[in-house]
Amino acid sequence: MKRHALFGGALAVLLALAGCASNRSGGQDLVLVAGASGRAGTYVVRRLKEQGIPFRAMTRSRAEAEKRLGADFTGVDWVECDVRDPAQVAAAMRGVKQVISVIGANQVAGDNSAEFVDYGGVKNLVDAAVAGKVERFVLLTAIGVTDPEHPFNKATRGALGWRLRGEEYLRDSGLGYTIVRPGGLVNEPAGQKGLRFEQGDNWRPLLRATLSRDDLALVLIESLRQPRARNVTFELVNDPALPPGAWRERFATLAPDPLHGAN
Repeated sequence: MKRHALFGGALAVLLALAGCASNRSGGQDLVLVAGASGRAGTYVVRRLKEQGIPFRAMTRSRAEAEKRLGADFTGVDWVECDVRDPAQVAAAMRGVKQVISVIGANQVAGDNSAEFVDYGGVKNLVDAAVAGKVERFVLLTAIGVTDPEHPFNKATRGALGWRLRGEEYLRDSGLGYTIVRPGGLVNEPAGQKGLRFEQGDNWRPLLRATLSRDDLALVLIESLRQPRARNVTFELVNDPALPPGAWRERFATLAPDPLHGAN
Protein backbone atom coordinates (compact mmCIF):
# COMPACT_ATOMS: atom_id res chain seq x y z
CA MET A 1 0.00 0.00 0.00
CA LYS A 2 2.79 2.38 0.93
CA ARG A 3 4.53 1.78 -2.39
CA HIS A 4 1.27 2.42 -4.27
CA ALA A 5 0.79 5.68 -2.37
CA LEU A 6 4.32 6.84 -3.17
CA PHE A 7 3.85 5.97 -6.84
CA GLY A 8 0.56 7.81 -6.93
CA GLY A 9 2.12 10.88 -5.31
CA ALA A 10 5.03 10.91 -7.74
CA LEU A 11 2.64 10.57 -10.67
CA ALA A 12 0.58 13.48 -9.39
CA VAL A 13 3.72 15.64 -9.17
CA LEU A 14 4.72 14.76 -12.73
CA LEU A 15 1.23 15.56 -14.00
CA ALA A 16 1.27 18.86 -12.18
CA LEU A 17 4.64 19.78 -13.67
CA ALA A 18 3.39 18.85 -17.13
CA GLY A 19 0.37 21.05 -16.56
CA CYS A 20 2.61 23.97 -15.58
CA ALA A 21 4.70 23.51 -18.71
CA SER A 22 1.57 23.45 -20.84
CA ASN A 23 0.31 26.64 -19.19
CA ARG A 24 3.61 28.41 -19.80
CA SER A 25 3.35 27.78 -23.55
CA GLY A 26 -0.34 28.61 -23.61
CA GLY A 27 -1.01 25.25 -25.25
CA GLN A 28 0.50 26.53 -28.50
CA ASP A 29 2.40 24.33 -30.92
CA LEU A 30 6.19 24.57 -31.16
CA VAL A 31 7.38 26.42 -34.28
CA LEU A 32 10.75 25.66 -35.88
CA VAL A 33 12.34 28.69 -37.57
CA ALA A 34 14.85 27.44 -40.15
CA GLY A 35 17.35 30.14 -41.08
CA ALA A 36 16.70 32.03 -37.86
CA SER A 37 19.95 34.01 -37.89
CA GLY A 38 19.49 35.26 -41.45
CA ARG A 39 18.31 38.75 -42.37
CA ALA A 40 14.66 37.68 -42.61
CA GLY A 41 14.93 35.08 -39.85
CA THR A 42 15.96 37.56 -37.16
CA TYR A 43 12.75 39.52 -37.76
CA VAL A 44 10.72 36.30 -37.45
CA VAL A 45 12.44 35.43 -34.15
CA ARG A 46 11.78 38.88 -32.70
CA ARG A 47 8.10 38.81 -33.69
CA LEU A 48 7.56 35.29 -32.35
CA LYS A 49 9.10 36.36 -29.02
CA GLU A 50 6.93 39.46 -28.98
CA GLN A 51 3.77 37.40 -29.58
CA GLY A 52 4.67 34.79 -26.97
CA ILE A 53 4.64 31.92 -29.47
CA PRO A 54 6.91 28.99 -28.44
CA PHE A 55 9.60 28.38 -31.05
CA ARG A 56 12.95 26.74 -31.72
CA ALA A 57 15.45 28.83 -33.66
CA MET A 58 17.60 26.84 -36.08
CA THR A 59 20.86 28.28 -37.35
CA ARG A 60 24.06 27.03 -38.84
CA SER A 61 26.05 29.36 -36.58
CA ARG A 62 25.00 30.22 -33.04
CA ALA A 63 27.76 32.85 -32.90
CA GLU A 64 26.33 34.58 -35.97
CA ALA A 65 22.86 34.49 -34.42
CA GLU A 66 24.13 36.07 -31.21
CA LYS A 67 25.92 38.79 -33.17
CA ARG A 68 22.86 39.69 -35.22
CA LEU A 69 20.23 39.51 -32.48
CA GLY A 70 22.14 40.90 -29.53
CA ALA A 71 19.87 41.17 -26.49
CA ASP A 72 17.05 39.48 -28.39
CA PHE A 73 19.21 36.31 -28.40
CA THR A 74 18.69 35.82 -24.65
CA GLY A 75 16.20 33.12 -23.68
CA VAL A 76 15.80 31.73 -27.21
CA ASP A 77 15.88 27.94 -27.76
CA TRP A 78 18.68 27.74 -30.34
CA VAL A 79 19.82 24.66 -32.22
CA GLU A 80 22.81 24.56 -34.55
CA CYS A 81 21.95 22.64 -37.70
CA ASP A 82 23.18 22.41 -41.27
CA VAL A 83 20.10 22.04 -43.49
CA ARG A 84 22.19 20.07 -45.98
CA ASP A 85 22.51 17.23 -43.42
CA PRO A 86 19.29 15.15 -43.18
CA ALA A 87 20.23 13.66 -39.79
CA GLN A 88 20.80 17.08 -38.21
CA VAL A 89 17.53 18.36 -39.65
CA ALA A 90 15.61 15.35 -38.33
CA ALA A 91 17.00 15.97 -34.84
CA ALA A 92 16.07 19.67 -34.96
CA MET A 93 12.52 18.78 -36.03
CA ARG A 94 11.71 16.66 -32.94
CA GLY A 95 8.63 17.89 -31.12
CA VAL A 96 7.86 20.52 -33.77
CA LYS A 97 4.33 21.02 -35.12
CA GLN A 98 4.85 24.04 -37.38
CA VAL A 99 7.75 25.24 -39.54
CA ILE A 100 8.75 28.61 -40.95
CA SER A 101 11.61 28.21 -43.43
CA VAL A 102 13.49 31.35 -44.43
CA ILE A 103 16.69 29.62 -45.52
CA GLY A 104 18.58 30.92 -48.54
CA ALA A 105 21.79 30.20 -50.41
CA ASN A 106 24.71 32.61 -50.02
CA GLN A 107 26.74 31.42 -53.00
CA VAL A 108 26.09 31.25 -56.74
CA ALA A 109 28.13 28.04 -57.08
CA GLY A 110 29.48 25.39 -54.75
CA ASP A 111 27.99 23.47 -51.85
CA ASN A 112 26.28 26.56 -50.38
CA SER A 113 24.50 27.39 -53.64
CA ALA A 114 20.76 27.24 -54.33
CA GLU A 115 20.92 23.63 -55.51
CA PHE A 116 22.06 22.44 -52.06
CA VAL A 117 20.27 24.99 -49.85
CA ASP A 118 17.14 26.34 -51.56
CA TYR A 119 16.33 22.91 -52.95
CA GLY A 120 18.36 20.34 -51.02
CA GLY A 121 17.85 22.06 -47.66
CA VAL A 122 14.13 22.51 -48.24
CA LYS A 123 13.87 18.85 -49.27
CA ASN A 124 15.52 17.78 -46.01
CA LEU A 125 13.22 20.01 -43.97
CA VAL A 126 10.13 18.71 -45.75
CA ASP A 127 11.18 15.07 -45.34
CA ALA A 128 11.76 15.60 -41.61
CA ALA A 129 8.45 17.46 -41.31
CA VAL A 130 6.57 14.60 -42.98
CA ALA A 131 8.22 12.06 -40.65
CA GLY A 132 7.38 14.24 -37.66
CA LYS A 133 3.75 14.79 -38.73
CA VAL A 134 4.16 18.57 -38.85
CA GLU A 135 0.82 20.36 -39.27
CA ARG A 136 1.86 23.46 -41.24
CA PHE A 137 4.96 24.39 -43.24
CA VAL A 138 5.49 28.02 -44.32
CA LEU A 139 8.17 28.46 -46.99
CA LEU A 140 9.79 31.68 -48.17
CA THR A 141 10.89 31.71 -51.82
CA ALA A 142 10.86 34.67 -54.27
CA ILE A 143 8.83 36.43 -56.93
CA GLY A 144 9.71 35.22 -60.43
CA VAL A 145 10.66 31.62 -59.57
CA THR A 146 8.58 30.24 -62.44
CA ASP A 147 10.31 32.29 -65.17
CA PRO A 148 13.81 31.32 -66.39
CA GLU A 149 14.00 34.76 -68.04
CA HIS A 150 13.79 36.62 -64.73
CA PRO A 151 16.90 38.85 -64.40
CA PHE A 152 17.81 37.38 -61.00
CA ASN A 153 17.60 33.86 -62.43
CA LYS A 154 20.06 34.80 -65.16
CA ALA A 155 22.41 36.58 -62.76
CA THR A 156 22.56 33.61 -60.38
CA ARG A 157 22.84 30.72 -62.85
CA GLY A 158 19.27 29.57 -62.32
CA ALA A 159 18.98 29.95 -58.53
CA LEU A 160 15.28 30.72 -58.78
CA GLY A 161 14.76 27.44 -60.61
CA TRP A 162 16.08 25.57 -57.58
CA ARG A 163 13.71 27.53 -55.35
CA LEU A 164 10.87 26.49 -57.62
CA ARG A 165 11.89 22.85 -57.24
CA GLY A 166 11.79 23.34 -53.47
CA GLU A 167 8.26 24.73 -53.78
CA GLU A 168 7.17 21.76 -55.88
CA TYR A 169 8.68 19.27 -53.44
CA LEU A 170 6.72 20.86 -50.59
CA ARG A 171 3.46 20.88 -52.59
CA ASP A 172 3.85 17.20 -53.43
CA SER A 173 4.67 16.20 -49.83
CA GLY A 174 1.11 16.08 -48.48
CA LEU A 175 1.93 18.63 -45.76
CA GLY A 176 -0.33 21.60 -45.13
CA TYR A 177 1.71 24.50 -46.48
CA THR A 178 1.92 28.18 -47.38
CA ILE A 179 4.45 29.48 -49.92
CA VAL A 180 5.25 33.19 -49.80
CA ARG A 181 7.09 34.88 -52.69
CA PRO A 182 8.26 38.33 -51.57
CA GLY A 183 9.48 41.31 -53.56
CA GLY A 184 12.91 42.81 -52.93
CA LEU A 185 13.46 42.71 -49.16
CA VAL A 186 14.42 45.86 -47.23
CA ASN A 187 15.02 46.64 -43.56
CA GLU A 188 12.05 48.87 -42.74
CA PRO A 189 9.67 48.78 -39.76
CA ALA A 190 6.35 47.01 -40.22
CA GLY A 191 3.17 49.00 -40.70
CA GLN A 192 4.62 51.87 -42.72
CA LYS A 193 2.87 50.80 -45.94
CA GLY A 194 0.06 48.48 -46.96
CA LEU A 195 0.60 44.93 -48.18
CA ARG A 196 -0.37 43.69 -51.62
CA PHE A 197 -1.14 39.99 -52.14
CA GLU A 198 -0.93 38.62 -55.70
CA GLN A 199 -1.05 35.16 -57.28
CA GLY A 200 0.18 33.75 -60.57
CA ASP A 201 3.81 34.95 -60.41
CA ASN A 202 3.28 37.84 -62.81
CA TRP A 203 6.56 39.38 -61.68
CA ARG A 204 7.12 42.10 -64.28
CA PRO A 205 4.75 44.72 -62.77
CA LEU A 206 6.28 43.94 -59.36
CA LEU A 207 9.93 43.98 -60.45
CA ARG A 208 10.80 47.21 -58.61
CA ALA A 209 8.43 46.62 -55.67
CA THR A 210 9.99 46.04 -52.26
CA LEU A 211 8.86 44.46 -49.00
CA SER A 212 9.76 45.24 -45.41
CA ARG A 213 11.35 42.23 -43.71
CA ASP A 214 9.40 43.16 -40.60
CA ASP A 215 6.08 43.09 -42.49
CA LEU A 216 7.17 39.79 -44.05
CA ALA A 217 7.78 38.27 -40.60
CA LEU A 218 4.25 39.18 -39.49
CA VAL A 219 2.73 37.61 -42.61
CA LEU A 220 4.77 34.41 -42.27
CA ILE A 221 3.63 33.99 -38.66
CA GLU A 222 0.02 34.82 -39.49
CA SER A 223 0.11 32.21 -42.27
CA LEU A 224 0.51 29.50 -39.60
CA ARG A 225 -2.92 30.21 -38.15
CA GLN A 226 -4.95 31.47 -41.09
CA PRO A 227 -7.22 28.68 -42.45
CA ARG A 228 -7.34 30.42 -45.85
CA ALA A 229 -3.54 30.37 -46.06
CA ARG A 230 -3.46 26.57 -46.21
CA ASN A 231 -2.12 25.12 -49.47
CA VAL A 232 -1.73 28.49 -51.17
CA THR A 233 1.12 30.27 -52.95
CA PHE A 234 1.19 34.05 -53.19
CA GLU A 235 3.40 37.00 -54.01
CA LEU A 236 3.80 39.76 -51.42
CA VAL A 237 4.99 43.38 -51.72
CA ASN A 238 4.47 46.65 -49.90
CA ASP A 239 2.00 49.02 -51.55
CA PRO A 240 1.77 52.62 -50.25
CA ALA A 241 -1.67 52.94 -51.86
CA LEU A 242 -3.13 50.34 -49.47
CA PRO A 243 -3.94 50.91 -45.77
CA PRO A 244 -1.15 49.49 -43.56
CA GLY A 245 -3.35 47.71 -41.02
CA ALA A 246 -5.83 45.92 -43.29
CA TRP A 247 -3.79 43.05 -44.68
CA ARG A 248 -5.04 40.08 -42.63
CA GLU A 249 -8.42 40.14 -44.35
CA ARG A 250 -6.68 39.63 -47.70
CA PHE A 251 -5.99 35.99 -46.87
CA ALA A 252 -9.67 35.42 -47.64
CA THR A 253 -9.07 36.48 -51.26
CA LEU A 254 -6.42 33.81 -51.93
CA ALA A 255 -7.20 30.81 -54.13
CA PRO A 256 -5.78 27.39 -53.16
CA ASP A 257 -3.14 25.91 -55.40
CA PRO A 258 -4.17 23.40 -58.08
CA LEU A 259 -3.77 19.81 -56.98
CA HIS A 260 -0.58 19.27 -58.97
CA GLY A 261 1.29 22.49 -58.40
CA ALA A 262 0.91 26.22 -59.01
CA ASN A 263 2.19 29.01 -61.22
